[in-house]
Amino acid sequence: MTPKVGIVAGISGVGKTWLLEKVGAAIPMQVLSASSLIRDSLFQTEKQQKSQDHLRARSIDDNQAALLEAFKRHLDPDRNLVILDAHVVIDTPDGLAHVGSDVFDEIDPDFIVFIKDDPRRIHLNRERDAKRERPERSVSSLAHQQEIAIEAAQNIAHSLSIPIHFVDGGDDEALAKVLRLVQEAETDV
Repeated sequence: MTPKVGIVAGISGVGKTWLLEKVGAAIPMQVLSASSLIRDSLFQTEKQQKSQDHLRARSIDDNQAALLEAFKRHLDPDRNLVILDAHVVIDTPDGLAHVGSDVFDEIDPDFIVFIKDDPRRIHLNRERDAKRERPERSVSSLAHQQEIAIEAAQNIAHSLSIPIHFVDGGDDEALAKVLRLVQEAETDV
C-alpha cells in the first residue's frame, strides 16, 4: 500500500502542530515534523542534539538534505495517510529563505494544506509559547511573512501539479474535513 502524503505548512506560530495533534485523535495518520526529522538526522550523523530553533541558523540545503533522509527512513508505508508538518519559508538570521519545490518533489506529496491566520493571533501565539526561541517579529512583519509563505506554497503546489487547500488557524474541523476528503479520494493511477 502506498500512503497518501500531505504537507501541512504555515508560518511558525500559526498552530500547525496543535491542529495536527487535535485532528490526529480522530483521523488515523502518521504525522512527521520536519524539524524533528532534521534534528534526528543530524543526531545520527553529528551525534549532537540540535534545538528546533537552532536549525534556522544552519544551511537550508543541509537541513533539507537531512529532512529527506529522515523522511524516507521514518515513513510508515502501512499508513493510509502521512502528513509532514513543515515550512515552505524559513525565518533565518539572514531573512526569509524559501524551501525549494525540489525538496517537496522528493517527498512526493499528493496535496498541501496551508494553515493561515490573523497575524495578530500568530503574534500572540508566539509570545505565549515559552518553549520556543523564535525571532521576535512585529505583527506587520508576520503578515508579510505569511503572504510570502502562501505564495511559496501555491508555487510549490503548481510546480508539483498537486492541490492546495487553505485552512484557518484553530479550525480543526476544517482541517479534519480536508484530510478526510483527501484520504477518501481515489489515488491517481
